[in-house]
Amino acid sequence: MSKEIIDRDFYRWSVYGLFVTCNTFGFFIAMTIGILLPSIADEFSLSPTSQGIFGSSPYWAYILLTLVITWWVTRYSPKVIVAVTMLLSSLCLAFQGWAPTFFFLLIGRLLFGITMIAREAAGPLIIRQWLTQREVNLAGGVENLVFGFIVSSGILVTPELLDIFGGDWRPVMKILALVFLLLIGLWLVLVKDREITAEVQKNGNTSYVEKNNQGLSRSILKKALSYKEVWIASFGFCGAFMAFTSFNSFLPTMFLESYGISLSKSSFVAASYVFPGGISGIIAGYYIRGKEMRTPVLVIAGAVIAITFLGMTYTENYLFLLILGSINGLAWGFFPILYMVPYHLDDIRPREIAVAVALVWTIASLGLSIGPYLTGYIQEVTGDLRLSLRIVALAPITVLIAGLMLKLTDNSKNGDIKFPDKKCEAIL
Repeated sequence: MSKEIIDRDFYRWSVYGLFVTCNTFGFFIAMTIGILLPSIADEFSLSPTSQGIFGSSPYWAYILLTLVITWWVTRYSPKVIVAVTMLLSSLCLAFQGWAPTFFFLLIGRLLFGITMIAREAAGPLIIRQWLTQREVNLAGGVENLVFGFIVSSGILVTPELLDIFGGDWRPVMKILALVFLLLIGLWLVLVKDREITAEVQKNGNTSYVEKNNQGLSRSILKKALSYKEVWIASFGFCGAFMAFTSFNSFLPTMFLESYGISLSKSSFVAASYVFPGGISGIIAGYYIRGKEMRTPVLVIAGAVIAITFLGMTYTENYLFLLILGSINGLAWGFFPILYMVPYHLDDIRPREIAVAVALVWTIASLGLSIGPYLTGYIQEVTGDLRLSLRIVALAPITVLIAGLMLKLTDNSKNGDIKFPDKKCEAIL
């Protein structure tokens, strides 16, 4: 592949876009399990608590292993990381499609979560290889857009696949395993690794010069975890994801049992609060390039997401549910603003960013894991699924709190970024 092609903006963004697509398919599998869950629960006679454990199982791996795995795998090139983890993800899906008992199914889902962790670690390295500092928030917006499109499309397509196979969830898993193999082929053919060198810096395609990613050091972990902003962002995501994964896992069941809304129709409601966030996210990422304006965005988003999730448990009017879902989805445009906080920290290197992002995912995964489990447990105790969802719906208030806390800790003026090298600042 010629150097001229590699330096083009289209190719740079194509590499990042393909990575985001590969990465998002992992979350598509993890977050659309609610569509398959009724069939799985019927086959294995699962209690509500067991369903919650299964739905949240990939995120337990995130809690326990994200920091360690990220610290380890970032010594390798992003191309290798993505290719290997996509292959392992495909094998895990095939394993789940074969699983003869719930134990094997749960193990397969846990292992799938580990492959998601390792693949996520490649993101900060790819951003630093191919994108400029001013493009960081926009990159978060692109990720939000691709996430919204793939996950919402998956929510709509999965019930149709389930119907095609007569309600059998196993062939659906096997088809998804083949999709991952197709993505591996595209990745290996189209993507080239790029070393972060002084020449790349000169071309204006990175904001930090790092010859390579060698040299595993405890100082990377220590420095990455020393920033207060990283812990605040983690806290904000924790509550938001607690509600998001709980509603993804149990909303189809609640609609079916309480409102008589079919899985196919409920999938449109779920899609309505996934896809709009992609559009609002890329708008937010484009116009908010640094730290400015992030506090009001986070405060408003946290309040709106909580109110609209709560509203979905109080009405069975289908049109109103779609409206609430759409408003909820637009509020998720906050994602790139909070997710990209580690990229705007002073004097932080690419591998330290990867570890900082890993901390965000570790704590956010507490919400992803606890949400479905807590929802299932409350339902089992009270016998009321709507009550349990109403309680969890209040969790996104953490986004509002995080916005206020970031304002207090923001010592920079007008969103300016400090660079470790004056030459880096000059090119931007």
